[in-house]
Amino acid sequence: MKLYAAFKKIHNTVIAAALFEALIDKFFKILGGIVFGELQKMMQYYLLQCRTCNVKGKNMNNNVKIFSSTTDFNAYFNTNSISEDTRNKFETTDFLVVPSEYKENEYYFAQESISFVKFCRQNNPKNSIDLLADSDIQIRSLHSFDIWMPVIWVAGNILLPIAINLVSDYIKDKLKGREKEDAKVDVTFIVKREDEEKTLHYSGDAKTFKESFEKIDLNKM
Repeated sequence: MKLYAAFKKIHNTVIAAALFEALIDKFFKILGGIVFGELQKMMQYYLLQCRTCNVKGKNMNNNVKIFSSTTDFNAYFNTNSISEDTRNKFETTDFLVVPSEYKENEYYFAQESISFVKFCRQNNPKNSIDLLADSDIQIRSLHSFDIWMPVIWVAGNILLPIAINLVSDYIKDKLKGREKEDAKVDVTFIVKREDEEKTLHYSGDAKTFKESFEKIDLNKM
């Protein structure tokens, strides 16, 4: 786990991600087993979140990383024969839950994707939200108490605080009845800002999610 933490600190470099992925593949081929298999899923989930965008940037605090990014969904569209109507959701939707590439030409949505979309529609009908998919989606399930949120595409910088608050409210709802338990949250926001794009990735304590973003001036990121 110390080795994993070391790689995680420099996950924004392509070389580090590739080396770490090769290492864990080798490791689990040797050891195998159910317990190790679950751990592998968690590690690989983190890697697929990192590979979604070509990013570069720096840490804004211990849990939030903000990067300039360029996201291209054409490979996903072509591989899955996504319809023109779905592709046009970027022009008509405030928030889009998008997939991540797990392996070459294999795309998965995060564990909380469907539940989060339903939650937003019930609690914030003013803003539109949808899945970037035509019909059924493939979910990457990880069996743990942690909250694996989706990658959320945000149509504009002015909508980012709303997206963050929705995630915060969703976390509170998920933690009802288990407030004393330790839980981690992993979530990524991709924000469209005129002629540029920013990616914000949070990975940390569920209870400090909102506090971590309050420390950041989102207008100056």
